[in-house]
Amino acid sequence: MYRRMRKALIREIAPDMALDWIEAEEYVMSQYQSMRFGNLQKVIWEHCKWDGIKRAVKRRLRQRCPSDPEDELDRKAGLLWPTMAIEPAEIEAETFLARQSDLDSIARRRATALRRRDAALRHIEQRRSRRKKEEAQSQKREGLELRAITDAHDRGRIELGS
Repeated sequence: MYRRMRKALIREIAPDMALDWIEAEEYVMSQYQSMRFGNLQKVIWEHCKWDGIKRAVKRRLRQRCPSDPEDELDRKAGLLWPTMAIEPAEIEAETFLARQSDLDSIARRRATALRRRDAALRHIEQRRSRRKKEEAQSQKREGLELRAITDAHDRGRIELGS
């Protein structure tokens, strides 16, 4: 995946300077990391669903038996969870609460990767725009110089011809 993205971007922007290559690598690496963090979030959600179910069941059991110790609640949760009707939204909320620090960390890392990706793309575009502008100015300057030389040459002919 990473190699295909890199190849496609290089084909698109055709980097010719070292800074262009660095920005292209930064863009591809940041996009790849963002995608990996997104997948990691999904994996954590799937693998931690049991934690969410267990937390939801234990919360309900605590309401019924507030004096039960934590290990007793764990044991009861393992036995009773199939018989309890727990809504998917409740499971999702409890799963999030069970892994909130992990999910927050991944979300921050993903946001950072996306910011780096966007900055690299912005730099690539700015450099391209600057280069086009410089080329246009250079061509305009060359045209003016050529016109001045042609005009001077024509004047020389006119003066010589008179």
